[in-house]
Amino acid sequence: MKMTTPESMCIHCGTPVPSTAADSRFCCTGCAYVHALLQEEGLEKFYELRGEQTLVPVSTQALRDQDFEWLAQATREAEEKALADATVARLHLGVQGMSCLGCVWLMERVHQQQPGAGRITIHASRGDLEVEWNVGAFAPIEFAKRLQHFGYLLGPSTGIGKGKPAADDLVRRMGLCGAFAMNAMAFTLPTYLGMSRSFVFAEWFDLVAACSATLALLLGGSYFAGKSWRALQHGVLHIDTPIALGIGAAWLGAMIGWATGVDGLKYFDFVATFIFLMLVGRWLQQFAVERNSRRMLQGAVVADTVMVCHADGSTEAKAIRDIAVGDSIRLKPGELCPVRAQLSSPHVGISLEWINGESAATERTSGQLVPSGALVVSNRPVEVEVLESWEGSLLQRLVASDRPEHVFSPFVGALLKWYLAVVVLIGIAGGAAWLLMGSSVVTALQVMISVFVVSCPCALGVAAPFADDLANGLLQRLGVFVRTGFLWQRLVRVRSVLFDKTGTLTAENPTLENPEALDTLDPASRQALSQLVHASLHPISRSIFDALGSFNIASQQDASPAVEEVVGMGLLLQAEHGATYALGRPGWKDDGNYSGNSEDVVFSRDGKRLAAFAFEDRLRPSTRAAMDRLRQSGLTVQLLSGDRHEKVARIAAQLGLEESAWHAEMTPDQKAASVRQAGASQTLFIGDGANDSLAFDEALCAGSPVTGKNFLERKADFYFLGNSLRFLPDLLSVAHRRMLAVRCVFTFALVYNASAIALALAGVMSPLLAAVLMPASSVVTLGIAQLMLGQWGRKMKGQDRKTDPQTVRGANGEVALS
Repeated sequence: MKMTTPESMCIHCGTPVPSTAADSRFCCTGCAYVHALLQEEGLEKFYELRGEQTLVPVSTQALRDQDFEWLAQATREAEEKALADATVARLHLGVQGMSCLGCVWLMERVHQQQPGAGRITIHASRGDLEVEWNVGAFAPIEFAKRLQHFGYLLGPSTGIGKGKPAADDLVRRMGLCGAFAMNAMAFTLPTYLGMSRSFVFAEWFDLVAACSATLALLLGGSYFAGKSWRALQHGVLHIDTPIALGIGAAWLGAMIGWATGVDGLKYFDFVATFIFLMLVGRWLQQFAVERNSRRMLQGAVVADTVMVCHADGSTEAKAIRDIAVGDSIRLKPGELCPVRAQLSSPHVGISLEWINGESAATERTSGQLVPSGALVVSNRPVEVEVLESWEGSLLQRLVASDRPEHVFSPFVGALLKWYLAVVVLIGIAGGAAWLLMGSSVVTALQVMISVFVVSCPCALGVAAPFADDLANGLLQRLGVFVRTGFLWQRLVRVRSVLFDKTGTLTAENPTLENPEALDTLDPASRQALSQLVHASLHPISRSIFDALGSFNIASQQDASPAVEEVVGMGLLLQAEHGATYALGRPGWKDDGNYSGNSEDVVFSRDGKRLAAFAFEDRLRPSTRAAMDRLRQSGLTVQLLSGDRHEKVARIAAQLGLEESAWHAEMTPDQKAASVRQAGASQTLFIGDGANDSLAFDEALCAGSPVTGKNFLERKADFYFLGNSLRFLPDLLSVAHRRMLAVRCVFTFALVYNASAIALALAGVMSPLLAAVLMPASSVVTLGIAQLMLGQWGRKMKGQDRKTDPQTVRGANGEVALS
């Protein structure tokens, strides 16, 4: 599978630009708008601070009206508390879209421009911010709307006050253990340089080194020992087990050597330095995972409460888990119906995209059923009567489902068992052999402990996380971000790739076939069209909104007039100058010159047709090429969709899929069953909707595009930005390249360990030699990883066009890497 070099990168966000983009400089209209806004307001320094960092593309969904009712409530509560405490109001907010130093700088500038702005603290590492203001002097909602224009979305914070990120804990341990390691080395070095034991401070030097190693053991060694113990309790051998064994053996031997006066057992500097290096490697892994997870807001998929309507006309908020059969609940536009219900209102437009992936809206009239998970796309609230409890609903089942915890592959587990068994046997046998040869117990103990010390997987503990970090960096250039640390080990086992259709292989909304029709509209008509679709959640309206691009924001500077919706027909707008604009079915409000099936909706003014629009499901750019590359590498590709048969058949034909390789009108359970049938232990599933949740749980690994729904991207092993799928073959290629690098590191580690164990068995291993070999071996393994993955990165940048194929043999043949 050969690596491809993207033709161009978006000058705003740095993700690949689709070949179908209207402007080759930008991946989407959202990025084009934000770039123009930055230029207009003199904020170009943002790009200097951004550097080569890949940003989240500015989805046009981020430019639509957002429901800030939660923020209004949070603001009221913060100001009430501030008045009661006679202090400033304070809010903690989560941020989506913050990626780099440039983002922090830009958000601070936007905040400074707001009237009454007080103090702001932006926590880039946690993906949230804290604002303070004097009561009544600052409007958080206006600040949120202003940030939204630059592509940043605010949401309730989940990071502050709810536990520190694991990477922060590792940083503290790493910093202190680094200091302990420096202390241990500084007070051990005089001994290596020939300091006499009769020197007056020699015992004090040993005491300081011993205390430093012990503190490092308690603070840093306990991290690995704890993880190893928890894994053993579940019957699983973890890579931390040999690490904990080596640390414990080295510290125990050093303490025995200190007590008995045997310098050959004083591994104090080794203990502290080894713990520090292992913590560095673990931090690299944890930080990358948490950083990518923080890019997405962690808001709730379904609201915690719903509005219950009583017979006397009053309403009350009730927890979703407490609603009962017979309750009447009110749903706002854009809200999900949490349970199966019966419609009480006359009409409603709903979308079933969360249930079956079908983006087209459907109508419901009074008395008809509204399924659990249906999205209200009408522009007015509706009332429904509850027919089931939350615990029994489909949506609860989909939201509650979760991916299983990571476990090592059987091969890795067996390897660790054999490795530990061999090391322990060699160490015991070596010590016994020296006893049989007449050596003292201390000498035999020194040989045995030396074997345990030098056989620690130091090289793997540092180089493997470093290789992961390099691989993560390669993918970020393609707009792909890893969320789980075990993804790399799983990707190399993938033999089948299964896709959802709508929102994954195709755009989330139907694509406008004739965007040139927008160019024929005069400015007043374009503004009216933008106002018609701005707040509508209908898929057709969202598509027109996307096609209008940056014009949407300009058209919303003044208060938007009321838009009337006629469910099943279209939208009406009474303009200030008296004209009536309509967007809807052909022949509804226009002059009736319907030209056939090529027209889906008509835009008219006072009955006169201004433009007609046609839409289609269109593949994401480079999808067919990506599919072909996957199939050429020997992988099985399938399409699983809940959409209608004829629509899925059309997309499958464009992808060149045989009839047996695609399935339509599937339920969430059927998708999960298909994953099991394809071989869950070797399947990669890529989807974007709640109806893909159960399939996610079954698959070996799973990925999701960033949809703004904050659901599957939260539980996916990786998520991707932008509009193209060209990254997918490269994702698997990088995984195999990373595996090849780790195998080379592992081979070197075996040679190193064998040589070091031989020296230990020969009785010539000393703390000084161990202290030299350990960092030297780590440097070599880091160099191997850098050489193999760094060269790959240069090819991705287009700096090296030569072909240098490497081949990794997998369970299903060979995957060529170049």
